[in-house]
Order: sequence, then structure tokens, then C-alpha cells
Amino acid sequence: MSKKINNIKKAIKDSPLQVVALALYLDVDDTTISKWNSNTAQPSLKRLDEVGEILEVDNVELIESIPRDSTGLAQALQNEYKRLLKSGMSIKIQCPDDNGDLKEINNPEFVKALQEFVTKYKVKNM
Repeated sequence: MSKKINNIKKAIKDSPLQVVALALYLDVDDTTISKWNSNTAQPSLKRLDEVGEILEVDNVELIESIPRDSTGLAQALQNEYKRLLKSGMSIKIQCPDDNGDLKEINNPEFVKALQEFVTKYKVKNM
């Protein structure tokens, strides 16, 4: 089962509007709204706002509150970022695109190092 992120299903249930009518208004397939309802997919903020407008529900009511404990993760990640910078690791690298032109992208090694740091931090501190 997917993690509950939105409350669109409840808002629709509390409304006289049928899913099909909402889907037609938004010009999306009704399976898209079904995915929102089951939280297997999420609407963009623009779509969320449109749903709230039509159902006359505050956007904050369409979003599930997810409480978080303070563990110092943001500060620890900032410190790791600075450490990686000092080690000489580049934030960006040059990479050829489909046309052979060079483009700048996030350094995959830097990204992976930060992601692995967060994973280990969570295991250790959460």
C-alpha cells in the first residue's frame, strides 16, 4: 500500500461531484484521479489547487500532514556537503548530450555520496 500523502479521496467523497465529472473538467483520465485517491500517484501543485478550487476545499485539507522528528539531519547533511566540497569533489560535471554537445549535470558521485550519507544517518539516528 502506498504512503498516504493526499486526502483527495475524502474530499471527493464529501462532495456531490462524481470522479468522472472532475476528470473531464481537469481533462485527465479518471484512472489518474483513481491513482490520486489511492496515493499511488500525486497531482502537481497546480492540479491540487484546481481540485481544491472545484471541490471548494482549502488546499491544506487536501494534503496529509506527515509529522517529522527533529534529528539534526539537515545540519548533518550540510556538514557532509561541505566536507565533500573540501575533499575536492566537484558538484557539476560535463557530459555529452544526445547531440554530442557538452552539458553540465549534477555529479552522480556527489549525489550518491549525499544520498548514502542520509540513508546511514537515518539508520543511526531515527
